[in-house]
Amino acid sequence: MTMSDDLMGAIITALVTGIISLIGFVVTNVSMKKNFKNELIKQRDGIALEKMATMPFEVLDLMDRMMEAKGGRNAKQELDNFKRIMNEIYSYGSEKAISLVAFMQKENYASNGDPNKMNRFRVMASYVLLATQIKYDVTGIHVNPEFWFKMRITDYEINRNEIREANNRLVQELNLNKKMKIGTLK
Repeated sequence: MTMSDDLMGAIITALVTGIISLIGFVVTNVSMKKNFKNELIKQRDGIALEKMATMPFEVLDLMDRMMEAKGGRNAKQELDNFKRIMNEIYSYGSEKAISLVAFMQKENYASNGDPNKMNRFRVMASYVLLATQIKYDVTGIHVNPEFWFKMRITDYEINRNEIREANNRLVQELNLNKKMKIGTLK
């Protein structure tokens, strides 16, 4: 028994069509998996970005309020705010931001919560660097922390060397981006 040419052509056509359909299915499946994974990453990053977008402001605002509270009635409330911010940064922040918060908490533990045992310039620098790091994480824009000190510290020029030393030491200790260092006087 021999197959007719028409039957042989129909079988070959069916096989080729089936193979092309199978290849198309595999390619579509792989592509959909990749797109789904990319969409999940995009959503995850979007949530983190949304959660961290206002955090630089919140960190600096908290620092201002904590400096005003200094053991007063509002100190407990500000400590609770600090804990909330720590949790949010740990949940959604970058590794560098988390390392800054961990450092700040380590310093708090070392001083037993006594602000008199802490270097005030180092404390300020840690808050400013945290806000600066988060701003970079959210926007991709590097801003030198010196701008904040110039805007907010009335005796900045008098204390510039101590502030620069505290800031730059933290940048080095925590292996932060060198753009966060405050330069020397010219």
